[in-house]
Amino acid sequence: MIDDRTRVIFPASGAVELPLIFAPEVLRCVASGPGGHPLTVLLDTGTDPSAIDLGLARRLDLRLGDFALGSDAASDSVPFTETVLPWLRLGDLTLRDLYAVAMDLSRAPFNVDLVLGYNVLSSLTLSVSYAGRSLSLRHPDIEPPPPGPGGASLPLAFSSHFPALADLRLSCAGRSLDLPLATIDTGSNGALTLGRDLAARVGLYGEADAPEARRGQGFTSGAAVLTGGLADLRLGPFELCDIAIDAPLGGPGDLGRAGRANIGNRLLSRFARVTLDYRRGLCVVDPHR
Repeated sequence: MIDDRTRVIFPASGAVELPLIFAPEVLRCVASGPGGHPLTVLLDTGTDPSAIDLGLARRLDLRLGDFALGSDAASDSVPFTETVLPWLRLGDLTLRDLYAVAMDLSRAPFNVDLVLGYNVLSSLTLSVSYAGRSLSLRHPDIEPPPPGPGGASLPLAFSSHFPALADLRLSCAGRSLDLPLATIDTGSNGALTLGRDLAARVGLYGEADAPEARRGQGFTSGAAVLTGGLADLRLGPFELCDIAIDAPLGGPGDLGRAGRANIGNRLLSRFARVTLDYRRGLCVVDPHR
């Protein structure tokens, strides 16, 4: 059995700040690890546990377990195995014995060697400066930065292991829909993804509409997604207008599940900074000035 205990070692300051690679509207940064080559890392609040590209794991001669089938956004048949990366350095922060599933990430829509998910992110406080294009990783004992003028501290809920916001209200063409819970997915470059059932309830993508079907992409496979809908959203004290809505046509994977409501970076980046404090259950949001 592979040990799944990952150690997060912070510098003496208790925090690191890293340049954010935001194209194509996902949270990536550069890290160092075994092999001597820079590694591109995705910070994904919608993944549990972390993941490493299978080809990279084999090149590094990491110990691999038995293969099984898991899920991503568009498939329920993703082959994976387990492994442990001895170390990974993000600035002055070090991960030791990083437990991850190894899968083929070569079909992801952007370059990525490693995905840091819940088993790492739950051990720190993640702050994303969309305005300053930087990431801050803090020790969980350090209080998160308080909201600035016009900002707010919102309760952070959890759906399975994924951070989420509660009690949102969606409005479109005179119809309203309460969203009891919407997960936060920093691995998504969408704005708001709804299950097809929720999109229909708010009047989006009806028979009279002419939505555009595009390709939604998980790490390993794709699925047809309807786009072109716009709606207004109340999120805590914030009223956000003309939020782009997408909805899957159906099928396997997380994109195809009923009742889905998921917030991606295209919505989050409407704010200057978003901080996720897993330990205290807080989401601190600061608007653009």
